[in-house]
Amino acid sequence: MIQRRGREFYSKNYDEAINLYKKGLSVREIADKLKISYSCVYHWARGLRKPETGNLLEFEKFLRENGPTPIIDIKERFPKHNELFLTASRRGMPIKRYVLSRRFGEFSTFYFISNQEKELRKRIKELMDKYKELRERVIKALHQ
Repeated sequence: MIQRRGREFYSKNYDEAINLYKKGLSVREIADKLKISYSCVYHWARGLRKPETGNLLEFEKFLRENGPTPIIDIKERFPKHNELFLTASRRGMPIKRYVLSRRFGEFSTFYFISNQEKELRKRIKELMDKYKELRERVIKALHQ
């Protein structure tokens, strides 16, 4: 028996299943090859349903397009970002998280994709520079 997987697994295999079906492979052969249930491949091949993309793939796509992003810029679009991260970690997806000190509030946690570490360091440096500049202005304003 084949274990059910998340939406992203099915979304990634849909196009390949349809291509194999068009090449003449049977539903059973496709199911065995892709390790997907017979029922799933049958419904796809007959055009009875398509897999949904799923929020996890949308989250990954967002990070690929936008690079390392703090929570403040993610929370409206992905309110359950923490759950998405934990699910991605369990499924071996390349979504990573970097956490700074809590004093940075919603800028303290960044989500990013593997291989975006250089861009992450750049964005954190920019954040730290802005923080230092703002802190100096506040201190200067208090001493006037």
